[in-house]
Amino acid sequence: MIKVTTNKTTNEMGGIYNFTEASIGFQFLVLSKIFKRHEDEIIEDITDTTFLHKLDGIDGGPDRGIDAVIIDNDENIVHLFNFKYSKKNFEDLKNTCFPGSEVNNILVFLKDLFEKNEAGFLNNASNNRLEEKVKEIWKKQYTGEIFTFKIHFVANLFNGLSEQEESRLISDLKNYKGDITYDYYLTSDISDILISRTEKISCSFKALSKNFFDKSESGNRALILEMSALDLLKITTNNSELRNKMDFEDDEVLNSEIEEKLFDNNVRVYLKQRTNINKNIKKTVLDESEKNKIFFYNNGITITCDEIIYQGQRSPTITLKNFQIVNGGQTIHSLRSAFEESQENFDEITILCKIYQTNDAVFKGKIAEYTNSQNPVKDRDIRSIDSIQIKLEEDFFQLGFFYERKKNQHDGEDRNKKIDSEKLGQALLSFVLEMPAEAKNKKSIIFGEKYDEIFNDNLLANEALTIYNLYLEVESKKLKNRKNKPYLMHATYYILFMIKKVNAEAETNNLTKHYAESLNKIEYIINKEKNKLGEGYLDAVLFKSNRPKDYLTELGL
Repeated sequence: MIKVTTNKTTNEMGGIYNFTEASIGFQFLVLSKIFKRHEDEIIEDITDTTFLHKLDGIDGGPDRGIDAVIIDNDENIVHLFNFKYSKKNFEDLKNTCFPGSEVNNILVFLKDLFEKNEAGFLNNASNNRLEEKVKEIWKKQYTGEIFTFKIHFVANLFNGLSEQEESRLISDLKNYKGDITYDYYLTSDISDILISRTEKISCSFKALSKNFFDKSESGNRALILEMSALDLLKITTNNSELRNKMDFEDDEVLNSEIEEKLFDNNVRVYLKQRTNINKNIKKTVLDESEKNKIFFYNNGITITCDEIIYQGQRSPTITLKNFQIVNGGQTIHSLRSAFEESQENFDEITILCKIYQTNDAVFKGKIAEYTNSQNPVKDRDIRSIDSIQIKLEEDFFQLGFFYERKKNQHDGEDRNKKIDSEKLGQALLSFVLEMPAEAKNKKSIIFGEKYDEIFNDNLLANEALTIYNLYLEVESKKLKNRKNKPYLMHATYYILFMIKKVNAEAETNNLTKHYAESLNKIEYIINKEKNKLGEGYLDAVLFKSNRPKDYLTELGL
């Protein structure tokens, strides 16, 4: 599965970006399918020296074991990727560990990064793209931003690092006091995501005494009850036998992992222990005097399912068919983390649980949206069921296009006929709302606080298509001219914004005729900033900021 999909991606992307290596196609595949990055973002993300040479024909310094970097300013996370793609057969791969030599490269890189050792990144000690990423991180840290870092080991292998190499990595990362973590994306993980399995997951558990409320109306059903936190951890494991087991031991839960497929319909990505809410859940659970109060402090868990089955009124066994956790992923992961530290009296902790039985997919989506309140929800998938999005899909189809309300919704269709909702949102945010920096750097607002300003009843598919086509034209020019004008790699949304500003007649046809004038004005801004900042100037930082707008008066706009 991975090999076939990688080859397909290599053929498709390689024709555009001048590479034939499956290892590069694998990078595109993972960044697109797993990390939901768009094509234009991926070519900015990749720091792999081989790809950069293929892209621009320029020999540069090494990538130092860092094949891609994503600087997520919404969540203040820097994602560091080390990719490995092997063409070996299954028999050779099944016992192969992730290369331990990569640990050395990454640990030296991290040391230089955190100690701000410029010698490690200048004068061909690193390639230009990696150098640029590191300088951007340092510049943001200098202004007070605090990042956490995550290393992703990604490979079409079945095993991670050897036990010895992993122990060495863990030992070194302790020096960074939790600021750096790591994970793996190996064959089984990647295959699961590519296949998008729709396994129907069921479970059984005991209700606590009579503490539950059952209501049925209009073909839907709601069950509200108090659940043991230990039962909650049991039913969310990846062990199907354990999920339906009534008598079980703590060790059985500890020896299982959380079944992440249960959160496919969750509108919130689990935020690890970064938010105060998650930290407080864990802290409360581990506090002997407070842990029994978690029921009162926590908003509880929300579950949707196809069927609720139970008999009797006193501590009945409740079975849920095809269930999903649509709210409470943070709580469950925090409880699991606390449970791994201390199992003592964990079964005395209880959680409020709301279970909804319905076969209406739209209704399930609305339950997920309306019951999320602990952290702000800004989610594209939830917006995908909005009537505006559905109408846009229908209208674009009439125009001969496939509008993707969800990422990769029309995966099998012609890529030239697909319109991604997030990418359209970015184009509209920069052109219509005149927020180019946010379009590049704060994408979460597209489906968050700016959603109703971007997507509303006034938005017509043909007008949106005009702006989207302008975005595509600007991107096309970027690829053709990036060697002579490197800033184009970062400036797409500011170019859209500038075309809007210089189009005094507010024409809607042939907007690209303003392209050359827009570039002249942007280059004026770049020169001004370079004169002001000297060696501290970075294209990547400028076009993620609102600084270019400070020059609009000078430009007569």
